[in-house]
Amino acid sequence: MEKIRTLFISDVHLGTKKCQAEKLLEVFRIYEFEHLVIVGDFIDLTSLKRKFYWKESHSTVIQKILRLSRKGVKVNYILGNHDHYLRGLIKESNLNIGDIEISDDIFYTTKKGETIYICHGDQFDGFIRLHPFLYMIGDFAYELSFKINTIYNKIRSVFGLEYWSLSKFLKSKVKDAISFVNDFKMLSLMKLEEVECDSIMIGHIHTPAIEDLEEKKYYNTGDMVESCSYIIEDLDGNLKLLYCL
Repeated sequence: MEKIRTLFISDVHLGTKKCQAEKLLEVFRIYEFEHLVIVGDFIDLTSLKRKFYWKESHSTVIQKILRLSRKGVKVNYILGNHDHYLRGLIKESNLNIGDIEISDDIFYTTKKGETIYICHGDQFDGFIRLHPFLYMIGDFAYELSFKINTIYNKIRSVFGLEYWSLSKFLKSKVKDAISFVNDFKMLSLMKLEEVECDSIMIGHIHTPAIEDLEEKKYYNTGDMVESCSYIIEDLDGNLKLLYCL
């Protein structure tokens, strides 16, 4: 088991068929860490309200995190747009459930002294904030594309072909999608002027990245749905973007 300082994950989407909880459990088996930061959309309450779906591995993920917190691992749970129903509980102050702190954002300092503002990222998405009904339509379209992708990959597997992601292909090829991701990065960086931090870390758009932008650092943890990515801070204070095998 490799010792690290902190594990950052986001967009796990427990409670959906697309969640790859088994891969997250494997990450927990690989690393021993002092701090776990969940950067939003951990439990997909939006999907659960629409149709209940839950696997044993989803419960195992929650049980594992609860055990880690009881053993002294600091756990921060930042809320996202799919678990925004809990935001009503933290209007006045952050909420602690056992040893787990639930909040909208946190400030994090690496061993090297780098200050990072961490939030889910939907705060910078005016589309979600101003047009929740249109967001619901977009979310339905994403779910539909995921189902189509699942069927398509079952056919590919019959012929011995590797997994292929429709949504990742669209993000990389569709001009508007590329523009959205780039605009989103710049909007998130504007927040740094307000909070006076060296860098920002978000999730939300399921596009993992570690980039230097305008003399600032931009981190995106990605997701545990398709990219199956996460970020670690090692014992020397270096942040690395990694992918599940």
